Amino acid sequence: MNKLLYLISLTIFFASCSGIQVVNVKYTKKIPKNYMVYALPHNVLAIDIEVTEIKTMRGPYAEFAEKYMGIQNVLQNNKSEYYISNSEMIITAEPDSNNYYFVFPKCSKKIKNINLTDNGILLSINTKPSEYILPSLSKNATSNQHPLPNNIFTTLSQNEYIKEKIDTVWKQVKVDTSWVRIPTQKKTIEAASFEDQAKEAAHHIMRLRKRLFKLLSGAYNKLPELKSADIIIKELRKEEEEYLSLFIGKTFTRTYNYRFLYYPTKENCGKREVLAFLNPDKGLFAEKGAKALPLVIELNRNGNLSQLDTAISKFKKASSKQGIVYRIPEMTTINLSIGNNALLEKQFPIAQFGILNNLPTKALKSKCSSLEFNPLSGNIVKTGK
Repeated sequence: MNKLLYLISLTIFFASCSGIQVVNVKYTKKIPKNYMVYALPHNVLAIDIEVTEIKTMRGPYAEFAEKYMGIQNVLQNNKSEYYISNSEMIITAEPDSNNYYFVFPKCSKKIKNINLTDNGILLSINTKPSEYILPSLSKNATSNQHPLPNNIFTTLSQNEYIKEKIDTVWKQVKVDTSWVRIPTQKKTIEAASFEDQAKEAAHHIMRLRKRLFKLLSGAYNKLPELKSADIIIKELRKEEEEYLSLFIGKTFTRTYNYRFLYYPTKENCGKREVLAFLNPDKGLFAEKGAKALPLVIELNRNGNLSQLDTAISKFKKASSKQGIVYRIPEMTTINLSIGNNALLEKQFPIAQFGILNNLPTKALKSKCSSLEFNPLSGNIVKTGK
């Protein structure tokens, strides 16, 4: 049995065999010495949203991309784009604060044990329940993003960022009585301009491509072995990619995961409710902003219990004293959308939209009679002897 659930078993012995009494805690005036408490479930929707960020970093030589590489429309500023890459919805349950019940057993032959979840939702009577795993209600936002490297663009220049400049300078020298012009060389050291660095990087890319072409076409007189050739080709392409990123930039992808907990109520059915807002440039936020698209949830009851509800209401009404109280859930359609685009549509049985019914204690004719309940919906799933 999963650790999320545990069994609470109670064996009760009484001399008389007049049955059991189940009372909503709201109607209880007096509590006897021996009793048990169980709850019916109240469903909660857990909506998981994955947002992907595509972050493009401008290359340091972006302004020279067209001039030296012939590449047009290169990104000139850093840019981030966000979009919803995945969405999922699960249903879980917690105890319904309006539906806690006291069980007052009066006969050991009818109730041997009652099994509950760890938060008190009814699982079974007189039998070991099936393994039900109630999904966690944790709401922590997580991300698998990794920090960007300190040096996004590697310094790859083959030459130093300084260059030696030699100029010819003419000096006039007096020889005897005449002045003669004599050429002399003047050496100066100056830093290479940013454009010179870009030009050198572009030339190196062309040299790499030429080497790669000659290697693939077999133009070299002596070719390396096949295994060595594969390694060389891989390294040449890797180096070319690094150099090219100096012009076209680099792109990084990161994902962020969010969980929203939504508590369905009858009053909210048919209404569109905003969970958050997605800004394509900034990500997911609680507040609306410019360009933000709303993340919307909408619930619609299917009405599959209308006739059953009418029949039950006509012939019997829930009172303070009743048999084993359980729930018959109502199927509900849940739609999730971002702006005008649908993300997903699901159908779930929602416990609090359903109807309460009670099973007469006569159903537990002996201690061998058993009942099993679904902790998500509160409905009976199995009866046995």
